[in-house]
Amino acid sequence: MNQIYRFLDFYTKNKHYRAQVGMLVMLLLTMSPSVYAQSSQQKAIIEDQIHYSAVFKENRHFRLILPPDYYAHPERRYPVIYYFHGNAGRFNGPAEGEVSRSGEARYYDEFNGNHERCGPDSLDNFASYVAGNDVIIAKWDGYVPAQYPRPYDIAPVKEDRQFVDYFPEFVQYIDAHYRTKAYREGRAVSGLSMGGFMSMLVASKYPHLLSSASFFCPSASFMVGPKALQIYTPFKEMGSNFVGLPIRMHLGSKDFLRQHDQEIDNAYKTLELNYESWHYGIGYFKGFHNAVNIKGQFDFHMHYFRMPLARPEKWHHIDLYPQFSVWNYHVTTDRNVPGFTLLNDVRKEGFGVQTKKWLPDGPSVPNLSLKIETGSVYTPSTVYELIRLDVPNRKISRSNVRSDKKGRIQWQGTGEDSDIGLYRNGDPGHITVASYSLDRKMPGVGDIVSLSPLLFNKGGADVDSIRIELIAQDEEVEVMDPAITIGEIAQGALHEKTAFRIRSRNAGLDRAKLKLMISYNGKKDPFLLEVPFYSPEKTLAHFEIADNGPVMLEVEEKTWVGKGNGNGIANPGEWISIFTKSDLDSLHDFGLQLYTEDPYVDMDNRRMLFFARADWSGAQRLTSQVQIRADCPDGHEIAFYGIYEYPKNGNTRRDNHGAHSFIHETKRVSFIVKVKR
Repeated sequence: MNQIYRFLDFYTKNKHYRAQVGMLVMLLLTMSPSVYAQSSQQKAIIEDQIHYSAVFKENRHFRLILPPDYYAHPERRYPVIYYFHGNAGRFNGPAEGEVSRSGEARYYDEFNGNHERCGPDSLDNFASYVAGNDVIIAKWDGYVPAQYPRPYDIAPVKEDRQFVDYFPEFVQYIDAHYRTKAYREGRAVSGLSMGGFMSMLVASKYPHLLSSASFFCPSASFMVGPKALQIYTPFKEMGSNFVGLPIRMHLGSKDFLRQHDQEIDNAYKTLELNYESWHYGIGYFKGFHNAVNIKGQFDFHMHYFRMPLARPEKWHHIDLYPQFSVWNYHVTTDRNVPGFTLLNDVRKEGFGVQTKKWLPDGPSVPNLSLKIETGSVYTPSTVYELIRLDVPNRKISRSNVRSDKKGRIQWQGTGEDSDIGLYRNGDPGHITVASYSLDRKMPGVGDIVSLSPLLFNKGGADVDSIRIELIAQDEEVEVMDPAITIGEIAQGALHEKTAFRIRSRNAGLDRAKLKLMISYNGKKDPFLLEVPFYSPEKTLAHFEIADNGPVMLEVEEKTWVGKGNGNGIANPGEWISIFTKSDLDSLHDFGLQLYTEDPYVDMDNRRMLFFARADWSGAQRLTSQVQIRADCPDGHEIAFYGIYEYPKNGNTRRDNHGAHSFIHETKRVSFIVKVKR
């Protein structure tokens, strides 16, 4: 504003210039309010600090962006958005004049003095957002020496640095040293790319610590976990973890991760989640891979800081760690192989529990001891009846358990699929959907298949007049039967006699998303189901059998796969995988996920191999390995259904980042493998 006044003074004293600059004066006067507002706005306080981490046993860096008046008002407390940077990023952004490979780098350009790269939206950077909002942004440092510029020690894990273990410690430090709202309703997480994946991982593991979570163009999957137990973790299969936790995702139209993120977007929209997504195109930062529209994303968090959701009445959880805690439930196992523990339909009336070797359809982890300690949701020092359903065998057992002085109950079992009920005398009945069965093991497009839900009354009394309705969550799925009413399910009884006919109308549908609504005693309870369909597009004519033979992979290159004599022929007792070429890439072999109903292949004993993809995404190529039974007769033909993906990289346009948007195509095929002795 002072510059404008000096110009006006010059203007009044120099008549010669009045005519020439009259229009310019009017323009400056018109601009002056916004110029004044911009110059008068206080800047956010940016502090780079170090603290000692007991988890990592070393000092760790972090950056805090504080409101301009943070130190002027010591009575105020603020919510915190924990932000996780992407690949090649650091906690403090690029140095002055440095061009960083990290997608969010430009949001530090204003702080570093390079205004030309700040983008068209003056609010579109972290510091500007904090300057106008009562919030703190905390950035940890994902730097790992062995992996950098790849942060977070994932894909693969090299140093066994578990950033999800570090997150609670980091939160505790920030809460102890800064004036934060040190409770769940005052915290959120966000991140870009690999940091977006970390935001998903942290939020899925600790929903009880957060009010919301968001992801900018996130990596959709990575190999993560303890070094010896790291496992491929695809987040399109883990949406159930976010029940009760609002989440938001940004997707760019030219982002190289878009296809992976679109799969997450499609999956999450079929779930009962507080989920929203924002798709931006070439008119907004050209649709590239960046942390864009900071204001829209962080306004989402501010909304839930003001109006947080209550703890969900029932929740679900999938965890890749052998021990974990969530919503005050504590789970410990002796698992020493990679895998997942799943908790389903958890509430006061009980819970379901199972393990999987991989997601979504891996078999259970055998020979596992598992212990669950519930939260303090029961009457202290009180005897409860525990009823357990062994789901695969449909067997029911009962025992008495006593809650401790804090109202917690302990249960110990195995990794097999179980459904647990907990009740006292006088408690009402409680119906859960423990599983379902199909009259066809491998239905395809157009097949009418009968789905029979396994209903389990694990409450304390009989239940009369139960209404069940099956609702399709995908438009490609047809439910052919209306709602059905069941007369009664006795206490502790199973009901599996009611069937709904469904049909897939799309050959490309791999899993049908369905909602089963159970109504009784004046309440409605939704249960989400996924039904696989197997619809081959064509017969696979050319393929290779890997029985300890070499294949040429995209990243690993020449690799030996399978266990056998290596002659490329399926023999009894051998472990085999199937590989094929693509029409666009004749140099590499692509492995298939395999399915069969043949009795000479034990599908419950199958294995899964994970091979890297050359698309920078962190995603893996899943390749099944199955064993031909030793008693398989000579000449027996095994009918397989297979799925494989390959890069469709023939016509993609390169963007000005120097990277193109990777596109993959999925093929669903059938073929015959002939066994020879």
